[in-house]
Amino acid sequence: MMTCVRFHDHQEFSRGCCLYIGAIRQEFGGRRQATALPSAHHLPMDAASLHTVPPTLLLSHWLPDNILHSLPLWLAHLDLRDALLLLLTPLFVLVVGLEWWRFHKVRNAKVYDLRDSLASMNLGGAYTLLDVVIVVFAVIPAMDWVYRHRWTTIELTPWTFAGLYLGVEFCYYWFHRASHRIRWFWCAHVVHHGSEHMNFTTAMRQSWLYSFAGNWLFYTPMVWLGFEPRWVLCALSLNLAYQFFVHTQWVGKLPRPIEFIFNTPSHHRAHHGRNPVYIDRNYGGTFIVFDRLFGTFVEENEPVDYGLVRQPKSSNALWLTVHEWVDMVRDMARPGPWHQRLKHLWAPPEWEREPPTGPGTRDNPAHASPSPSRPDRRPAA
Repeated sequence: MMTCVRFHDHQEFSRGCCLYIGAIRQEFGGRRQATALPSAHHLPMDAASLHTVPPTLLLSHWLPDNILHSLPLWLAHLDLRDALLLLLTPLFVLVVGLEWWRFHKVRNAKVYDLRDSLASMNLGGAYTLLDVVIVVFAVIPAMDWVYRHRWTTIELTPWTFAGLYLGVEFCYYWFHRASHRIRWFWCAHVVHHGSEHMNFTTAMRQSWLYSFAGNWLFYTPMVWLGFEPRWVLCALSLNLAYQFFVHTQWVGKLPRPIEFIFNTPSHHRAHHGRNPVYIDRNYGGTFIVFDRLFGTFVEENEPVDYGLVRQPKSSNALWLTVHEWVDMVRDMARPGPWHQRLKHLWAPPEWEREPPTGPGTRDNPAHASPSPSRPDRRPAA
């Protein structure tokens, strides 16, 4: 079984690397079980950093030896929890195809736009692949540091996993709320709101720069409490997988008990609206209860006008990823006191500085759209 250890000097680190490579070679030689690091008990280790990976969660457990030989070592021993969304990609693509088939012959449905959907899928593909690498090489090491200083150790059982999932949902609510009300985080999250259509490909429209912005920091309290980092990220991946299925106009309103507890397609359609009544509402991932508790819930009533108030007129994946970062830097570069210029980092996206001479041209237009709502474009399910 693979064991994580902490090394206290470079000689021990080198010796540990040799032992690690030897263990992998032994496994590649035909062993189908996870291999413990030989003589690892002779190496100094911090007991607080020790955790093990069940062999069935490793990619190497499921692949034949001839394929394992052709893979990089880090990929061959990839923890499947790190790649959950990547593994679910075929299901997501299948659901997209079914939704497109449902609406492609519906007159004036306008659910899908080829150029828009291709942009969303390009962004989603790059995000999914890059996120696995960033999580493995940056996020998990950072979370492991927090885990070494955890408050306690929580063993995973069905009940504790349910508690973990609810805790991650709570963290997600505040991450999502901060991503709408703090411009630094909005610069990454704005990518997801850039489509003027609502369909399953919209769920794929994600920013490559989420980890750079620090979205993972919101989930470190669960690690500090005592949950192993990969299980925290696994619960988050399950939460995000659920959210894929609420990005649709295929489903109308569900029975009231479900609408009261869960985040539903109706609630999330409202979240994606740029109508003034819908802006900065319905932040929940799987559940809607925290929105009800903290006063950010709104029901889908009036027709939803999807998209951004300042809508980028581009399908270029790179520009869709960086356009708000560029705008923020430009706003900060404008002359003025430094404390006002730096405030663009943490102020709400609609915050604007008054010109020195008084009211006039401002950094950003109003956060709410000045145009009336468009007619309801959601066809009958």
